Formats: sequence, structure tokens, C-alpha cells
Amino acid sequence: MRNPVRLAAILAAAIVLLAAGKAPNGDLEFLNEIAAAPTEEQIAPIYDDGASAPVVAEPDLGLVLPEAGSLTQLVQEVRSSEPQTLDPEMKCLASAVYYESKGEPLDGQLAVAQVILNRVEKGRFGRDVCAVVTAPKQFSFVSGGQIRTPAQSANWETAKAVALIAIGGGWREIVPDATHFHATRVNPGWKLTRVATVGQHVFYR
Repeated sequence: MRNPVRLAAILAAAIVLLAAGKAPNGDLEFLNEIAAAPTEEQIAPIYDDGASAPVVAEPDLGLVLPEAGSLTQLVQEVRSSEPQTLDPEMKCLASAVYYESKGEPLDGQLAVAQVILNRVEKGRFGRDVCAVVTAPKQFSFVSGGQIRTPAQSANWETAKAVALIAIGGGWREIVPDATHFHATRVNPGWKLTRVATVGQHVFYR
């Protein structure tokens, strides 16, 4: 699940962290330069309008998050040292995690973040995280294409950490290739392949 959009977000996070003079737990490293031949993952997706996105030369940058034996531990590590300022893509992702899944188990929150990143990767849902999140009639917390910034709280801090972990690929895919989810209390009758139920959400691809 690697694409130029996500790597751009990672690079932006690197700049924020380096400007702040710190890295999560002292273990966040940015790998600057690894020569690699182009792969299929670098091929631009075809969008609904039939046009292909520009092919972006993808530097092989990697985000190495603190090692952790559990998702709970990883979230705690990232929460303790996350950047004070989020770039727009991370903020959009964290807001979606917060509004769609605050109070859910951590794997359920991460699954929501991964769904949004999967949508970006597919291309037809939006060309970046914010475009996917603010797309019309997709997420009820979006009003007029605007996302209200959550108030400071433990849930918001967790959502920001989960977003950073998702963008950095710091944990396994909870619901592989899922692009849709709904609350367990409703039944929209989607003709999609059901992937899993995590917490109070059902995920599909």
C-alpha cells in the first residue's frame, strides 16, 4: 500500500519533525536515498474521467516507527512524541479516524484509516487523503466540504497517532484492500465482498 501521495505525506511529516528537532521515541528515521527500479506500484491509476494521474518519480523513502509488540504499545509510543503540527493530509486522516471511530478498539480505528488510504490508492475516490475524506456524501461529519477540527482530548491524541501509524505503514493491514465500511447497526445491502467486522464496523472491498 505504497504510493506517491502517501510518501509525500511522510516526507512532510519528516520536515515537521526535523524542524521540531525531535523524532518519536528517538526511533523515527527517514531513509533518504535508496536507488530502486520502477515497480508496478509506481504506475499511475486511471481515474473516473479516463485520465491517468501524472507519473511521479517515487523516492524510496521509508518511515520507521518505534518497534512495539502490540498496537496499543505502538500508539502509546507515537502519542508520547508525535509532532505538534500535522500537515493537511495527516489532519484530514486523523479527523476521519476521530469522527468515524473514536471509542472503537485501536484496530478498528486503524482499519478506518487504512480504508481511506486504500481509497486514495484506488484513485477513483479522490486523488489525496483530504479529497477522499471531503468527497460529497461520503462522511457525515463533513459539512460543505469542511472538516471541523476536534477539540483537544485523549481521543483526538489517539486518532492523530493512529493516522501517523497508518500513513507510515507501521502496522499490518487490519482489513486488507477494504474501501468501504458501515456501522453494524445498519444494513445498506451493498453488493461488495465483506472483509471483516472490527468493533462496531463492517468492512468491505
